[in-house]
Order: sequence, then structure tokens, then C-alpha cells
Amino acid sequence: MPRLSVLDHPVHPILQAIPASLLPASTTFDVLARIGGDEEGLSEAAHYSLIFGLVGAAGAAATGVLDYFEIENRPVRRTALYHGLTNAALIGSYVLSLRHREDHKAGGPALALSVLGAALIGLSGYLGGKLVYEHGVRVGEDHDGIPGAS
Repeated sequence: MPRLSVLDHPVHPILQAIPASLLPASTTFDVLARIGGDEEGLSEAAHYSLIFGLVGAAGAAATGVLDYFEIENRPVRRTALYHGLTNAALIGSYVLSLRHREDHKAGGPALALSVLGAALIGLSGYLGGKLVYEHGVRVGEDHDGIPGAS
């Protein structure tokens, strides 16, 4: 499967910025709406951040899957699998949060799912960083000189 690149830059790291910023922003807006302030405006901001974050997550996931199939080094591929599974769990958490909302407002279960999703973004970012900075995925050979890790 070919690697997806634009101007010799991998697309996945570009697209991942959309859900990695909008989804936790949605959680932040939910929390702020819950503790006070402009509840209606913050809830609406959370709702639309969540929707656009999930749309961005679809693009990031698709390009991440393409990158995954290019990894030949089995231990590195396992880390990439954990990264992808973490992303699937966090997307599922946010989708469920979206489904539990009433009039754009996050009640207890929707807020808990949103907070869980935000926590999983941290784990996913750690694993994605490990793939790039420790193993050189989509950069070149890994730090041990093992071709195919990229």
C-alpha cells in the first residue's frame, strides 16, 4: 500500500492535529459549561468542536491505517497497533458522548465519556510520539538502524 504524502510530508501527522486539538477543546468547553458561565454558548461550542473533531479523526484514522501497513518491524508495528486501538477507543468514547447529549448539553454520562476520551488522547499522543521519535516511523531508519521501522 503506498504511503500518503503531500510535498514529501506524511499526511497523518498533519491531519491528526484536527482531532488532537478539537476533541479536548470540546471536553474543556463541556467542563466550563458545567461549572458555570455561559452554559448555552459553551455547550454549543463543545458540540460543534466535537463534531468537527470527529470528522477530522476519520481522516487521521484513514491515513494512520495506511502508515500502519507500511511498518515491517514487528515490535514497532505492535506499538502502532496499540496507538490505533487507543485512537479507536477515544473516538468511540467521543461518539458515545455525542449520542448522550441533550440539546448540545453534556450531562453526567456524556461528560464522563468526554473526559475519558481526552485522557485517551494523551495516551495516543504518547504512543504516536514513541513511533516517531524513538522508532523513526515515517522519518527513516529507527535509532537502532533497523530499516522497515519507518
